[in-house]
Amino acid sequence: MLTTTASPIDAGQRIEPGPWLFDPWQLFGALLSMPWVSLIVAAIIAIAVTVSPRWRARSESRARLTPASSGGVFARYAPEHRVLGLVAISVIVIFVAENLITRYALNLYNVVSWWRYATPVFTAGVGIAVLLTLIVTRGSRPAERPVVSPRRTWLSFSSRIGSAGAAVALLALTATTVLAGLASSNIDGGPYVFLEIDVPNETIDPIRPWFYGWAYGVPVLICTAALVAVSVAALHANAARPFLRPETVLTEQRERRDIATGITRLAISSALLALAGAWRFIAEAGSIGGLTIEGDGRSDSYDAVWRYGEIAAVGGWLAPALEIAAFVLLLLVTAQLCPPGYDFERTDDAETSADREAVR
Repeated sequence: MLTTTASPIDAGQRIEPGPWLFDPWQLFGALLSMPWVSLIVAAIIAIAVTVSPRWRARSESRARLTPASSGGVFARYAPEHRVLGLVAISVIVIFVAENLITRYALNLYNVVSWWRYATPVFTAGVGIAVLLTLIVTRGSRPAERPVVSPRRTWLSFSSRIGSAGAAVALLALTATTVLAGLASSNIDGGPYVFLEIDVPNETIDPIRPWFYGWAYGVPVLICTAALVAVSVAALHANAARPFLRPETVLTEQRERRDIATGITRLAISSALLALAGAWRFIAEAGSIGGLTIEGDGRSDSYDAVWRYGEIAAVGGWLAPALEIAAFVLLLLVTAQLCPPGYDFERTDDAETSADREAVR
């Protein structure tokens, strides 16, 4: 009788994909598995959003408030808008570059490349931490005149939709990572990077394809926890700092809403990028539909299907949509590099004048 060893891929064995992968959409799915393709689609959507009447109306309303009339408010928040835009660009560039390098330039065979899933979350977390530092050190100047306002929390300027979206994205990433970790297995005390698929009614060792197990998931969970912590801290610092003067409250509230929106979009998009990669990885492992063993001049085929294989396949097809949504959010955040209505030369002049007045 032919038997197999416990290695994930043995000589003389051929793992057969599940039948649901062979359909007319296979080529389309393969194309969308490339991040740069998702980025192009997202760019088209983002351009459509920015030319929409609602976006233009918002730009025109902001343009009516000049730095001089707002009393240095724009000067206070302009650096924070710049940081948000640069962080969004960094997440996009690092994510796409990492995928291109690992896909075409490096040989990662038998390498546990956990950073592929933790990188977007880590990059966003570091960027928001930089923003938090900027808010605390430069953007929390004492009030010029006291302003009476109700107590503010980290949710004060966050939209309900944005907060709910961030919570759903982060919880989905956490739940996927934990459940995949629990389903993973290892060999002889090695890393948890395998999915065991039993061959029913046969004395054959399980099929062990590589899988999004604990070896990949633990770094993602650590980065996710750090991202949540710095995001909440940044939202709280953004909301709790004093207003400059009573007449600037309305303008500052809008600025703080924009800052909070940028923070939540960064958190959502980084979680979606990591989640899309995890779902693709799980779908690739869970789509196995059988095993063929060749030897002694004959070939024997066995059916072996993961019980969650069809669910995993659906996740694999949804992954490009998550990736496109993430890129759209990031591209919208990049618009904060130069918010509508901002004149950064006049903003800098206003900031200098405000500093002179403070010295007097």
